[in-house]
Amino acid sequence: MKTLFEFLKNPFYRVAGYTSLVWGVVGIVVSTAIAFLGDIHFHGLLHYGGAPNGAWWCFVVEHLVVWLVPSVLIYLSALFCSRSHVRPVDVLGTVAFAQLPFVLLSLFMALPPMSEVATIQSAQAVDALLTDTTWLLMLVWIGAVSLLLSIWGLYWLFRATSVACNLKGRNLWIVFIIGAFGGDILCRYLIGLCY
Repeated sequence: MKTLFEFLKNPFYRVAGYTSLVWGVVGIVVSTAIAFLGDIHFHGLLHYGGAPNGAWWCFVVEHLVVWLVPSVLIYLSALFCSRSHVRPVDVLGTVAFAQLPFVLLSLFMALPPMSEVATIQSAQAVDALLTDTTWLLMLVWIGAVSLLLSIWGLYWLFRATSVACNLKGRNLWIVFIIGAFGGDILCRYLIGLCY
């Protein structure tokens, strides 16, 4: 049990390089399929919900952008901040693997209460939904779990950056912030072009 907890806390000391890349790409494919079936769009690394374009290619583009943009930003900034040789396969693989919690996030976001909220178009529909206590409690529970899964994904991204780029301290935080938050802004812009 302790080994499992250690793995869930930081899998990147055991999984890196091509292994993490393969598992991460499988996770991205599964997450994309779930998002397509549940009509859940990833607008950026930290944003998800409904969107006006339901074409299958839009879901593929979203997940590829959410993976590749932070990976490239982390890799490029690590070239300046890390004294070690940073391999692109390590960054691509660990960032992809760090997004495995998005599989569970896609599942939770595809549940009926969340998918119903994503399709709401009027203020009256929101009021009607919020007056139903059962739906409201399910919505709060799913929202809380979704928030925890997002935090878990960010935590793994932080650990992935540390291991793949061999960084600690201030340089780790600089590269992580550029990759995660700069990546989110750039992802939102690029994905917005799909709509």
